Amino acid sequence: MPSILIIGAERGLGLGLAETLNAMGWAVTGTARAGADTTALQSVARVAHVDVTQADQVKVLRSEIGDSFDVIFLVAGIFGPLHNSVTEATDAEFSEIMLTNCFGPIRLAHRLLDRLSPNGTLAVMSSHRASITLNTEPGLKLDLYRASKAALNILARTIHADHPELTVLSIHPGWAATAMGTLDGTVDAEISVEESVKGMAQVLTNHAGTRQNLYLDWQGNVLPWSPGRPLVRIGLWSQYKHSPTV
Repeated sequence: MPSILIIGAERGLGLGLAETLNAMGWAVTGTARAGADTTALQSVARVAHVDVTQADQVKVLRSEIGDSFDVIFLVAGIFGPLHNSVTEATDAEFSEIMLTNCFGPIRLAHRLLDRLSPNGTLAVMSSHRASITLNTEPGLKLDLYRASKAALNILARTIHADHPELTVLSIHPGWAATAMGTLDGTVDAEISVEESVKGMAQVLTNHAGTRQNLYLDWQGNVLPWSPGRPLVRIGLWSQYKHSPTV
């Protein structure tokens, strides 16, 4: 029976994943923030508690969860302020979205790596909006969200560089019908939560244990990280360290 720890599972896509994987026979542990309604989560998963923005909660989380998981999936995240504009954002707004969507999850991931089984899989909830190549939509104010998810991708990639024995996946869930995805019902989503989580569950199943670092959508399609050819890792630093443009 495969096991998974889902960070941010009390509602939305995290809860949907917990329900779907439980039905598939996985042993599921899901986290919620203190005070959140975990009634639905308790029916399909063991429940633990953490707020990814609070470093002092990690020790408590480690005491609540099991010793080893085949997959750890960091789902927790926010859209940020509705304006989502770098020209309008306050320092506090930028700090909040970067802490919640990037630094907090990656910091937690580093502190849970010893709870991954050998050849385990670390997944992060990314977005196609994190792709530099796909950022070609003029006038679409998603500056802060794009930046936070692009930063999440690069730090997840760094974990794989340091731990090549792991599989590290950045997954775009699709524009799903969650409160966040629809901005509390003010815009229409493209897919249902059920379609999104079933697809992501299949992506996890297909790629677990491959030791790859991939940026994929919920259908398993590879997304482009950035424009141009990928750089060759061997000799990269010696080749570029004197360039004033790097």
